[in-house]
Amino acid sequence: MKKNEVGFPLTEALVFDIVDYLLDKGGYAFSNEISYHIVDANPRRYTSREVVGILRNRPMFQHAQNSDRRSGIKWRLNLISLEDYLNQKGYNDRAENRGFYERGRDLKEEHINKTAEIVRKLGSGEVEDIYEELSMIWV
Repeated sequence: MKKNEVGFPLTEALVFDIVDYLLDKGGYAFSNEISYHIVDANPRRYTSREVVGILRNRPMFQHAQNSDRRSGIKWRLNLISLEDYLNQKGYNDRAENRGFYERGRDLKEEHINKTAEIVRKLGSGEVEDIYEELSMIWV
């Protein structure tokens, strides 16, 4: 538990830990990866079932389209839903302390820059490759 999160509900602390992980991973990760990371970092605090339960029941965690299921379901962090959730719960200061807003802005900028770079390739006529590259960013 972070120093500034004394009295923070355990469920919300788990939400914050998952958001932290997804921000570090470019906004996407598979459920097994997320679960292993969270449970390994906090072995007496969380279980894999709790992690998956949070992923399924919070609006900021959404299924990403992916046929690769070897590592579980691919999840993406919806930054708009995250901001709404933080405002509703009144956790803006805690989110600011963890750098969620700044890191979220960086993630948005990274995705937009990658998209612009891919769209510039349209002149080459390789539409299939471009569509595939875009779908990796915006699933």
